[in-house]
Amino acid sequence: MYPSVQKNRLFCAPAVLAMFVFTANAIAEETEEKSLDLPTVEVTSTGADSLGYIELEEEPVVGKLNVPIMDQPFSMSIIDDDFMKDTGAKNIQDALQYTSGVYSGAFGADTRIDSAKVRGISPGLYLDGLRQLYGSYNSVRTNVYALESIEVLKGPSSMLYGQGDLGGVINSVSKLPKAEQQGEIWGQYGSHNRKQIAFDVTGPATDDGKLLYRVVGLQRDADTQVDHVEDDGYVIAPSITWRPTDDTTFSFLLNRQENRGQVSAQFLPQTGTLDRGPLGYVGSETFVGEPDWDRYDREKTELTFFFDHKFNDIWSFSTTARYTESSTKTREHWARVGAVVSPEGNIARSIHTADRQTRIFNLDTRLSGVFDLGITRHNLIIGWDRQDALWEEENYISNSTGGGIINLYDPQYGNLNTAALANPVDRDDNEIQQVGIYLADHIEIGKVVLSAGLRRDFAKNRKLAVNGPNVTSDEQETTGRIGLMYRFDNGLSPYISYSEAFSMNLGTDGTSAANTLKPTTGEQQEIGIKYLSPDKTLAVTMAYFDITETNRIVQGQTPGGVEQVGSVIDGWELQINKRWQNFETQFAYTDLNAKNDNTGDRLSALAEKTGSWWNKLYLGNHWRVGAGIRYIGDVVGGGGAPEIPSETLYDAMIGYAVGDWDFTVDAKNLTDEEFISWCRGEGFDCGYGERRSVAANVRYSF
Repeated sequence: MYPSVQKNRLFCAPAVLAMFVFTANAIAEETEEKSLDLPTVEVTSTGADSLGYIELEEEPVVGKLNVPIMDQPFSMSIIDDDFMKDTGAKNIQDALQYTSGVYSGAFGADTRIDSAKVRGISPGLYLDGLRQLYGSYNSVRTNVYALESIEVLKGPSSMLYGQGDLGGVINSVSKLPKAEQQGEIWGQYGSHNRKQIAFDVTGPATDDGKLLYRVVGLQRDADTQVDHVEDDGYVIAPSITWRPTDDTTFSFLLNRQENRGQVSAQFLPQTGTLDRGPLGYVGSETFVGEPDWDRYDREKTELTFFFDHKFNDIWSFSTTARYTESSTKTREHWARVGAVVSPEGNIARSIHTADRQTRIFNLDTRLSGVFDLGITRHNLIIGWDRQDALWEEENYISNSTGGGIINLYDPQYGNLNTAALANPVDRDDNEIQQVGIYLADHIEIGKVVLSAGLRRDFAKNRKLAVNGPNVTSDEQETTGRIGLMYRFDNGLSPYISYSEAFSMNLGTDGTSAANTLKPTTGEQQEIGIKYLSPDKTLAVTMAYFDITETNRIVQGQTPGGVEQVGSVIDGWELQINKRWQNFETQFAYTDLNAKNDNTGDRLSALAEKTGSWWNKLYLGNHWRVGAGIRYIGDVVGGGGAPEIPSETLYDAMIGYAVGDWDFTVDAKNLTDEEFISWCRGEGFDCGYGERRSVAANVRYSF
């Protein structure tokens, strides 16, 4: 039980992993003659290639430019499907836990969201290059089984995406049809009675190969580490690709998801979680709601269209468009924030209901050209995009005292206060409309790379008031970025870059309907080094960055109000990928200094220091093992208190492949540490991190 943490684990961890590496090298040498035929890379490919965990992506969707990521003077990371499988990632925040510059899972095992901070700031969440989420708690978390990879563009990204957050962009890449017939069936059973069955089948639908298909499906029945909280769901994602000519491609993707269950975040008091309570510590399994009433049901239907046409050897045209409808129904209790725990362990509950819906249409279209001009080589894009989103909220109740009393140490259920559910209200709707035009040019002059871009946005956010006047925030903004890199013959490429971002803010400061919020803006300076060895077995990226943010939204002094302040973040990050024959390793470290510019306090819910190390070893022709360590530095609540101590967690994997069958067992938080991952502020509520999760998997490929 927290907080009895074995601190010596942190100090013994390097020794344990060093021993793992030493053993790995010894075994690799002994098994060299019978090692697996591991994937090789043709660097001149125009597709997505990798050498184990070393990504050689030629056309990352998140960057829009058809340029290898090692040649771009900006920081990017890619997490592919193999890495997600190896580390047992159940969701996007799991998949990001070994990526430099990213602090993932700050709010623990929350069934509502994928939580991640990139360089200390919440990033924009995108799918196939289009913004995915608008508003809060009104959609379904993207299922990672439907993804080919996850891309992270670090730092401000408004130049390419408009209204981009300073932290950057996390872009998920959907699985689409392939020309080669292939498929798999996957079954999983794991901790908390987790049961999953899934399939992924793709190939040509016609003999001439002009029509391709793919169908991805998954059904899950699962409990969670919190009593009476389920996380059931399904996803079905059929897609087709039509190639009428060698130069023209149409693709259509339908994604239908539903999840059923409850909210795992219980907002337990600091007394009893971070600090010892009157009767000891409250367990991470504690559920303070009503099992037969609480629920968090969500669904989404999404249709995406892709069009690509190549005019000639120089010019091509691409369009991505998506329409989304999503909805959630929330019925929830939580421990009242700031309430006092009685000597008997009782606390007041809050009760909440809300029905939320979104309707979103996104479009991005661009003309790309690759050509020589004198001694320069240009990779040019000219683009136009549009965002239209409406999110609504009705049947809303938030009663801080209407949930009754519950005992945290011996909860008794069946005490629903129906009187507190009277008179639900409709809340103001929110709408965003944005149009942007952008121009970017990646210029190569021998060993020198100059990449620059400029964007102009016309954005309008509207609060459609149920009562009173509507509030409109109408802004125009120009943002840009520029980067310079020199590529040495030995694979070393130092670079320097500057980038800007802006993000519209909806509503007012709570004091007057006329006091609309200003856009959040910011800029980043970055200097870094990228290295890719001539044999492509070692990749290193290191960067120092300095981010200045203006008009960031924080809670104000007046009830229900907000204030806009500044923040400053600087730090550095390092990621190393290395492969020796049958062994590969990935190391990442991030060190931030993130402050509120007005008060000097540390930013809350953010670990300024994080580190990770994942290793995989192939043993002969059938076996493989993996081991990882994750270090999470200390975290503070709002105003710089309380301080949540650091944690060191361990992950592992073992796999056996024979013929068309593959068997694996993966484990996260192997030692089952029960730890606090965040607190709102001194004397308020806190939340637990993710406990041990073990899963057994069997895959059949055909």
